[in-house]
Parts: sequence; structure tokens; C-alpha cells
Amino acid sequence: MSSKDFYRAFEDKHRGSRELIINRISVYMPFLLILKQLYNDALALDIGCGRGEWLELLTKNNISAKGVDLDEGMLKACKDLNLNAIHDDGIEYLKTQEDESLICVSAFHVVEHISFENLQILVEESLRVLKPGGILIMETPNPENIKVATENFYLDPTHIKPIPSALLTFLPEFYGYNRTKVLRLQESKEIEKEVNISLFQILEGVSPDYAIIAQKEAPNNILRLFDEIFKKDFGLSLHNLASRFENRLLSMEQKATQAEQKATQAEEKATQAEQKATQAEQKAAHAEEKAIQVEHNYHLILNSNSWKLMKPFRLLGHFSRWFVSGVKHWITFSPTSRPRRILKKLLISLKSYIYANPRLKQQIVKILNKFPKLKNRLKRINNVQPVTNNISSLSSRANEIYNNLKKQQKNNEGL
Repeated sequence: MSSKDFYRAFEDKHRGSRELIINRISVYMPFLLILKQLYNDALALDIGCGRGEWLELLTKNNISAKGVDLDEGMLKACKDLNLNAIHDDGIEYLKTQEDESLICVSAFHVVEHISFENLQILVEESLRVLKPGGILIMETPNPENIKVATENFYLDPTHIKPIPSALLTFLPEFYGYNRTKVLRLQESKEIEKEVNISLFQILEGVSPDYAIIAQKEAPNNILRLFDEIFKKDFGLSLHNLASRFENRLLSMEQKATQAEQKATQAEEKATQAEQKATQAEQKAAHAEEKAIQVEHNYHLILNSNSWKLMKPFRLLGHFSRWFVSGVKHWITFSPTSRPRRILKKLLISLKSYIYANPRLKQQIVKILNKFPKLKNRLKRINNVQPVTNNISSLSSRANEIYNNLKKQQKNNEGL
């Protein structure tokens, strides 16, 4: 294999497959499709066309395109696909184009290979040859990605130096383009959705490539067609990832602070509980001391000479209270007094005896009729109450017993 094929082999290994590259550069097609509507037959020029992925994509979308490259190994891939590509210096070929003859000038991974003077010529000459509203596309490795800036960029021996997006944006603005747009490209979709960004992801998660799209001045009715695309955000910046990482650190710090506060609160509650427990122990000990003191005093009183000497008087006091209470009940003949209970039992027994001797009952009734008050007093001894319940549901035998009891009650009332 000759040295002419070196860069072709290098691109095949390190840049990616043809299908991968076509998929990546499809992000620019919305700009070109609008330009095709405006200028149907106009041409797009790709400087440093390489293997011709961009030419192939434009051709499939019916957009006329031409590529220029100095590497014969790269051009062979274009010729194998019958793509319109020539061997020439891209900057010099650009100078030969007529004013306002192109809708797009593209330079994919070219600007990092050329001097700053040639970069200025590329920007200035593109402005001249572009139609109103036409665009200049310059894609290059993104030095905002730390790994790209410190390692991957220098993998290609033909790279001169990385170009910051701020510089590549300023050049079209300086030469009079209407507006510019930064597109950060080829970032990991997983990192794009990741919330908990790590330090490692900050170092190599920023979009590894970026592009500047610069649009030439045009009437407002043309520029308005591109407004929505120019407002869209693309890719991941270092500021974006660093902010998300910082927010994660702040969130972790807040959680740590909250956990510390909860631990402090728990410690304070534990201290309070310990203090309360100590106070309860102290109160219990104090109560125990009082109980011991009371018990001690009680035994001192029981064992004292005065308590022993006063024992006869205490017994005399108990006896006197019992005697006075008993005498009072006897004298007053109170309902709960023993004499009254005895008398009541005697009268009940006497009543039963009288009921058993009808003649004796008649004689006693005649005597009591002469003393109405005594008769009424003796009646209270009788506790039998008249039956007032409904007896309609009683059986014949129960009804007979009830009538006999009722007659006996009337006889008792005759006393």
C-alpha cells in the first residue's frame, strides 16, 4: 500500500464508517432543503470532500453538488460512487467561482488543517460566492471537550491546532455575514439524558465536534424561513455539563446538611430523653427516700413510750364511741338499730302465729281497732305489694294461685 492511501486508511479507522458519517451530517439537511426551494438549480461546493459522504447525501436529495480535495486516495472513493469531485486545492478553486453562484460552501474537518490566513480567505471568499441567504458550514473538533483538546485532536498528524468556537464564530461576523449558529455535535445520547453527571463525563462528555453555520445577508422574507432552525439548540457544552455536575454536588451537599441536621435533632431529642429519664430517676429516688422516712417515723411512733402509754386511752376511746353509738340507736329506736330489727322479727313471727289461729286473730283485730295509730304502724311491717301486672296470659293454675294470694292480702288488710 502506497503513502497516498495513508489518510484514506486513517479516516476509515478513526473517523467512522461511511454510514455513520452520513447519519451525522444529516443534521445540516434542513438548511439545504430550504435553500433548494429558493434556488432549485444552484450548486453546493464541498471543500475537502474526502470520501464524499456529504456529496452523496446532497445528490440523494436532488441537490447539485461538487467536491474538491487534494488527497487522491479520498477522491478514489468518490469516483467509485460516480460523485462529482475533482483534484484541486479547495481555497484556490473557491477563488475561481463567480459571485453569488453557490447556495452552500462546506468544509468538514478542514479548518484545523489550514493556516489562519487561509481560514480568513475561506470565510471571505465564501461570502462573495454565496447567494443571498446561502450558508457557510465549517465543522471541526471541539476543544471545549477536554479529551479532544488534550488527546484526540493530536491523533491526526495533519492537524495544526484546535480552533475555539468563539474564534470561528467571530470570523464570519467580522466579514459581514448576517448571523451565525454554533452546532455542537456527536455527543452521547446517554449523557444528554443523564441527571447525575460525573467528573469523568465532564472531561469527555462535551460534544466532540462542533460546526459554525454562517448565513449571508438576504431579504427578510428569505431569512425568516431559517429562523426556527437558528433558534434550535444543539449538543452539550462544557458549561452545561459543569452546571449539571455542580447542581448534583449542591443537591448532595443539601442532603448531607439535612442529614446532619436530622442527626443533630435526633441527638438533641436523645439528650432530652436522657435528661427526663434522669429527672424521673431522681424523683423516684426522692419518693423512695420519703417512703423510707415515713416508714421509719411510723416505727418510731409505734415503738415510742408515749404510744405505749396511750394505748389504754385509745382502747377506751374506741369503746366509748361504740357504746355511745349503740346507746343512741337503742334510745332513738332508729331503723337500723338492733332493737328495731329484733322487734320486727318478733312481730313477723307473731303475725304468722295469729294468722294460724283465726279466733285469736278476731280478738286482736277488735283490740287494734280501738288503737288506729298502732294498727297503721303494724301494717307497715307487711311487705307484700299488690300485683298490678297483666294476668290475662296466665294459665288456669297460675290464675287460681293468684286469686288465692289476692284474697289472703285482703284479709291481711282487714287487720
